[in-house]
Amino acid sequence: MAARTVKEDKVKTLADWVARWPKAQNLGFEPTTREPTIYTNAERTTVVRSFPWKREADTLTVLAMTDRFSAPAVAAATSRVRKIAQQKDQLANAAIEQVKIAEANLLDAWRAYRAADAATQGSLRRDILAAEAALVEMEGRMAPQGRSVVQTPSSSGTVFSVYVPPMPSTRRGISLVAATASEAVAEEATAASAAGAVGTK
Repeated sequence: MAARTVKEDKVKTLADWVARWPKAQNLGFEPTTREPTIYTNAERTTVVRSFPWKREADTLTVLAMTDRFSAPAVAAATSRVRKIAQQKDQLANAAIEQVKIAEANLLDAWRAYRAADAATQGSLRRDILAAEAALVEMEGRMAPQGRSVVQTPSSSGTVFSVYVPPMPSTRRGISLVAATASEAVAEEATAASAAGAVGTK
């Protein structure tokens, strides 16, 4: 019985490869990299192309154990943290005055409530709830994308406030492949610049 193979032009993505493996005998894992690979024949003598694995590392893990990762990976992780910190500072600077006003309004509402007699406290209670709601709404609106929101108690029951983790989980992954490639390009540029400098002497 003839070996079953698939034409290489039918396998353009990793999803195409997965859909046809392991029935197609010219599809397999490259022995060294273990990457999904297309071969020209069932004997797998010649590689047509491979689909590189997406290699990522966690930013905070890299920075916590810099001795276990490459210099490009550490540089990429450092850059990621610095960028997020800058975005956080920009957001905080833009929002700080508005938040101060909302907090002051809430404190004023509570002062007026405590200073009032029992007959008027009922109506002033609504002012407290409105000020609380305005502050909570502002905190949620000012939260950067990817931040978590946790429930906290308030006078009206349960409200939401913003919890700011060290980094949004969706932005912690960094590509080791991209970092290494970036470092290689930088090294080539440096070498070319050095060669040019020597040539002009």
